[in-house]
Amino acid sequence: MNQKKIAISIILIICFLIPAMLFAQGIKERMKERLPVIIELKAKGIIGENYQGYLAFLSDNKEGLKVVEDENSDREKIYSYIAKKEGATIELVGQRRAKKIAEHANPGDFLQKEDGTWYQK
Repeated sequence: MNQKKIAISIILIICFLIPAMLFAQGIKERMKERLPVIIELKAKGIIGENYQGYLAFLSDNKEGLKVVEDENSDREKIYSYIAKKEGATIELVGQRRAKKIAEHANPGDFLQKEDGTWYQK
């Protein structure tokens, strides 16, 4: 009976934990690949970090639109995963992440305050 319980536990780990790890690893790799473009877009003043933990365009210039959309999509997936794990909302997770992003932002990066105004670090 104990061997059966162990086997079932191993199967559950394989079925649930490994796909989650692979999912997270794929997102991490995609985000790492996009990072140089995001840094460049921030340095040009095209995008900034909003108070909800997502990238946002600062004007009508949509250079890098696909990169920004893909990054925000992956961020939303991560925030959703964390929210479910912590019993929080996606919005709260994003806002917490936005504060961490602001702390580590490069000088010159644009950040958004909770009131919607933008400032340059």
